[in-house]
Amino acid sequence: MLTPIRILMVLAALTLFMASAVHSGLLGALDPFEAAALPEAIIGAVLVAGALGALFWWPRSWPFAFGATLFAVLGTLVGLRFTLPRGELGDIGYHVSLLGTLLVLTVVLIRWRRRNA
Repeated sequence: MLTPIRILMVLAALTLFMASAVHSGLLGALDPFEAAALPEAIIGAVLVAGALGALFWWPRSWPFAFGATLFAVLGTLVGLRFTLPRGELGDIGYHVSLLGTLLVLTVVLIRWRRRNA
């Protein structure tokens, strides 16, 4: 069960880092929206920290992994709130799919905790 948790956390973090790079213009003028670059990088870093905890200090790091995931869910909801009025279908699709992934991760973390508490 730990492997899917780690994989989902790292994949979500990687997509956030890529989105941050796109919005900051590091990959060209694909979607310049600098206001999103820093929050996406921070959320990605928090998820990486949670994944590292899950890798090295499981199960003691469960609260941190769960907190990092909830932080990412909230951050993604905030991002979606800013994305919807812009009407960019790619951004909206990304935020919705990221939110879905994070919600699945949340459920997996809760189920793991209930089985192993």
